[in-house]
Amino acid sequence: NEIIRLVEEYGVYPQFARRIPMNSDTLVIARRTGGLAARPVGENAEVLTSDVTFDNVELNAKIWGVANRTPNSLLEDSVIDLADLMAVEIAQAFAEAVDNAGFVGDGTSAYHGVEGITKKIVKAAHSASVVTTTNGTEDTYGELTMKNFTDMVAKLPTYARRSARFFISPAGWGSAMLRLAMLPGGASGPGGNSSSDVAAGFGERFLGYPVTLVSSMHSSLDDSSGEVACLFGDLSQAAVYGERRAIQIRTSADRWMEYDQTLTFASTRNAIVVSDVGSTTKAGPVVALKFG
Repeated sequence: NEIIRLVEEYGVYPQFARRIPMNSDTLVIARRTGGLAARPVGENAEVLTSDVTFDNVELNAKIWGVANRTPNSLLEDSVIDLADLMAVEIAQAFAEAVDNAGFVGDGTSAYHGVEGITKKIVKAAHSASVVTTTNGTEDTYGELTMKNFTDMVAKLPTYARRSARFFISPAGWGSAMLRLAMLPGGASGPGGNSSSDVAAGFGERFLGYPVTLVSSMHSSLDDSSGEVACLFGDLSQAAVYGERRAIQIRTSADRWMEYDQTLTFASTRNAIVVSDVGSTTKAGPVVALKFG
């Protein structure tokens, strides 16, 4: 009555993006684009006016679905609780789909039209939010240096630092961050870790900030030119996750009756929008490290 499940963990995007309940299929959020200006004023001189300006971020709830056909004989004879298993698998499928769309979606129908943050942030319009490594010498995780990551921290605006964290794949964490953090000390590496420190290891933190592993992000340890290696910042200020309807699960023994099968169908409605990733002159609340 036991089952072995060896699966990756997902659900990062809904956890760290700004979560907003949606009362209809569309929600418009006002976004500040400019503020008031304080100016020096001379005696009996007119004060020039200034305005707080806004634009809009629009959320459109879209349907995601999971369908499964199960032989009734399997339901009758299975030694495990298939209903519980299906619920877990459905939650896993939705979490994976949302992370894939939110982080690496390319705007095509495969991602329900969602452009993920690693695809959007590297566009020319957001160049101030990108740190690019040296082409040819820093194009794999194993070649990244401490300076690559400290440059990310240096670029992040102050307003995004309080809740900032790194987002990186498990492969990137091990090959880049853990490697750099565990460099031994001694004559060949002054200021590094002692042997006992290296043996003990440490939690998932880097440069004083928490690290969140994202299975959807780039994971290759080979030449990765052009790919986003890592993100750093406050995702809740850069991306939105609108919730229109939670997961609903329904079953039907009639849909595939002639095959003696039961249909399990699950659906959810949500909106995934990467809204703020900076401009050509100002870094946004999340910055990216891109392989050169």
